[in-house]
Amino acid sequence: MIPVGLSIDLRHGDIMPARHYDEPVVLWRDAQGIAHAWEDRCPHRGVRLSLGFMRNDRLTCQYHGWQFDRDGHCRVIPAHPSLNPPATIRTRVYEVVEKAGMLWVDFANRGARAAIAPAQGNWYGVRSLAIRAPENETRASLVLEEGQWRLSADRLLALHTPQVGITMVHMAVSDESARLKAAQWLTHLRDTLEEIVC
Repeated sequence: MIPVGLSIDLRHGDIMPARHYDEPVVLWRDAQGIAHAWEDRCPHRGVRLSLGFMRNDRLTCQYHGWQFDRDGHCRVIPAHPSLNPPATIRTRVYEVVEKAGMLWVDFANRGARAAIAPAQGNWYGVRSLAIRAPENETRASLVLEEGQWRLSADRLLALHTPQVGITMVHMAVSDESARLKAAQWLTHLRDTLEEIVC
């Protein structure tokens, strides 16, 4: 599973775009507090669903107002209000797990949860930061030889690559009072890496 953002950045009613190696995904949170991750493409005309809005606890495409339920099925087509949309009209749904203050998405839909950081207890999201540096350079700086995350006693660092040359680093801490200091450290890391690479 790939970490794509912080849980605190996705509140009820929020719609958040993300991508991993140019594979776009839209994340949203329903009224029950459950996070969802789908392919960021409306099955009707291919418009990005991340440009849409929430209506009746459904993600709604901005273009023609098609509404999709929690399972990704189309439930309303405004141009045909009496039509019960066929079950074949649906978005591609990805498994999403919230753990250690982060949102983890299974882009391969394999259900392999072993790739999630085994952080226990309460974790507090600090920041997600885009770094203009290749993934291998960022990995070396984070001493992250493989996988998508590194866990120390009080800090969780996780990364993903939205596109070649850009690395997103997400950070959470186990001590809420350490958030500011951790955010400053991450900003310094970004500045240093970008100065070396650029």
